Formats: sequence, C-alpha cells, structure tokens
Amino acid sequence: MKTINIQPGHIARHTPRNAGAQGREAAVVDVAQDLLLQRLHDDGDLDFSVSDFDLGRDEVAEAFASAVDRLSIGPFRYSVRERRGKWSVVFESGFVREPSLATKLDFSPAPWLEPVERTWVAMPIHKQYAAPLPAIKTVRLEENIAEKVARLNRTTTARDMYDLAWIMGKAPLARSLDLDLVRRLSVLKIWVDSNGLHSGSMTWPPGHEKSVFDVERWLRERSDGEFDLEDIGALAVPAPSPKELSESVRIGFSFLSNLTDEEEVLAKADNRDRSLAIRLLEGLPGGRFVGSGAY
Repeated sequence: MKTINIQPGHIARHTPRNAGAQGREAAVVDVAQDLLLQRLHDDGDLDFSVSDFDLGRDEVAEAFASAVDRLSIGPFRYSVRERRGKWSVVFESGFVREPSLATKLDFSPAPWLEPVERTWVAMPIHKQYAAPLPAIKTVRLEENIAEKVARLNRTTTARDMYDLAWIMGKAPLARSLDLDLVRRLSVLKIWVDSNGLHSGSMTWPPGHEKSVFDVERWLRERSDGEFDLEDIGALAVPAPSPKELSESVRIGFSFLSNLTDEEEVLAKADNRDRSLAIRLLEGLPGGRFVGSGAY
C-alpha cells in the first residue's frame, strides 16, 4: 500500500520561485491542509460545504475540533485552538524553523446556493500523497465571488482584490459565470451584512455599521493606500501593483452597475425592505430558503 512520502525537497519544489521563507511556510500549510481535507473526506467526519442547510455553526466547529485536534497525518501534527470565538488549526512539522504554523478557520452558516463538487488542480506534490485527492463539495463560485464583493463594500483587502482580478482575468472561467446571479447575491449579502438574517438554527448577524451598496463607490480606484503592499507580495511572485489590481477589478466588475429595480431598493440596505430580501432569497437557484422560516 502506498504511503505518504513528503521530503524537504518536495516542499522546496512546491514553493513558488523567489517566494522566500514566507513562500515556504505557505507551501507547508498548503500540503498540510490537502492531507487534512483528504482524511476528513475519507473518514466521513465533516462536509466542509455545510450542505445541511439547518446545521448550526457551533455544531460544525465542535465536530471539526473533535476530528482534528491531536491528529497526525504523515509528517504533520494538527491541533485546534479557540479564543474568543475565533478558531484556528495549527500545523507542526520539521519543514520550517517555526515550531508551528496556523491558519484561521471561519465557521459560517450554510451556503445560500447548493454546493458543487469540484476536483483538485493537479500539482506534482500530489504524487507523494498516499492516495489521489477526492472531489469535494465546495461553495459555488458565484456565491464565493459575491462574498468577496460584499466584504469589499466594507473594507479593502489585498486577498479579495487579488482573487477577483485573477478570476476575471481567466477568460474561460469568467465566461462560465452567471454574472446576473453574482450581482443579485452581492446585493443580498450586503443587505444581510447591514440588517442580519435568521433561518432555523442559523444566524447571519449584522455588521458593526450599516453598509449601503453604492456601486459607483465600489468601482472606485482603490490603489492609493487602501490595502497593504506586503499582503499583495504574499499572494503572487511577481506581485501585481495595486493599480493593476484596482483597474482589473473595476473593469471586470463593471456589470455590478446593472442593478434591477428590486436590487436598487435593497442596495439602500433599509431593514424595512426585509420582505423583499427574503422573497429574493427564496427565489435563488436551488430554493434553499424556501420553507426555511427565514426572518
């Protein structure tokens, strides 16, 4: 039976060229996460898409901690930490000087659209794993994009800017998107960010401040000190300039301007329009909100 065989040389080849120590740490975390996802999938311990629409956030977090804390897979040891409601998974190995590396975990309510099954992008290091990586259920790309659009309505992060620019820069991928659905989801997520939503055991709490969706402001030039240059450097080698990222996002997401009359109403983020928001949520593909008792 094939076993996991990961040596320092494999990690070195998986590290982006000229990425330095930070890139090597990212490569280690990437491999550790691959193996963890594979184990959890094979054991049937956890569906990372939270496909059960009525499953609570705390229940998922506890299931993850129970399955992962003190787990060993190949050269990696795993532990789970929780502090003030913030969760992280810690990876220990002999591949980097730091005794441990950690990545944050976000236990959110279920996706609004039905999850889709995706396979992995093949990488040379995958040949060192004990078995092929399985297809896993993931959030549909249109919803993932809408979450980034909503976050960028509150603050500007290099991660979200880079991801959105990358997606729209891949022509076949961009052409496959339902842009009307991306726009509608974005409007709804921004409305929920401002006003909150309840559905069964799930809660989407409102943010600290009301956040109207001013599309013209969203499409503004963001390169003048709005996000950290060091964060951009951690994403790609060579790093794109802030101006390049900003321009790519502005051009690629100009379709957000095509709001329908109903979306124009919800863009104002007024809680008095809750019945309209729930009606549009119930009308999303897959109908996950139908009969959910959302309020």
